Formats: sequence, C-alpha cells, structure tokens
Amino acid sequence: MKTAIKSVLLTVMLITLLACSKVSLDNFKKIEIGMEYNNIVALLGEPDKCDMVLNAKSCLWVDGDKKIDIKFFADNVVLYSSTGL
Repeated sequence: MKTAIKSVLLTVMLITLLACSKVSLDNFKKIEIGMEYNNIVALLGEPDKCDMVLNAKSCLWVDGDKKIDIKFFADNVVLYSSTGL
C-alpha cells in the first residue's frame, strides 16, 4: 500500500515539474529587443545550446517541440523567434 502511494505521489510530482516549462508563449512575450543575457536567463533558465562568433551569441531554449531562439550582440537581444509555441 505504501509503495502504491509513493508511486502515485512521484508521478504527480513529475507531471507538475514537466508542466512548469519556462519555454512558453507567456515568457516569449516578455522578451524585448535590448534585454541583457542575464535577464533572459532569469526568465527562461539556462539555454540548451549557445554558439558564439566574435561578439555575437545565438542561444536556443528547447522543450519538446517548443523552441525559443535568441540572437545576442554584446550580451543584448537583437533578434528573437519561436517555434511551436
């Protein structure tokens, strides 16, 4: 009986954590040109992938089919887009 209760609680906790993705339309709408990289990380969490060339950085946040792609120059947002939101 205790094992079944633990399994149910664990399942509920995992579902709750998965539903808390920061890659969302609400968060995407909060992004603005000129925002600093640190503010974006505070909003979306650490990126899943970043590439850097000179002073330009391209970062990607992914959650399944949902993606937010942000281009930074000198650590400020210059361009951003989304897929699947």
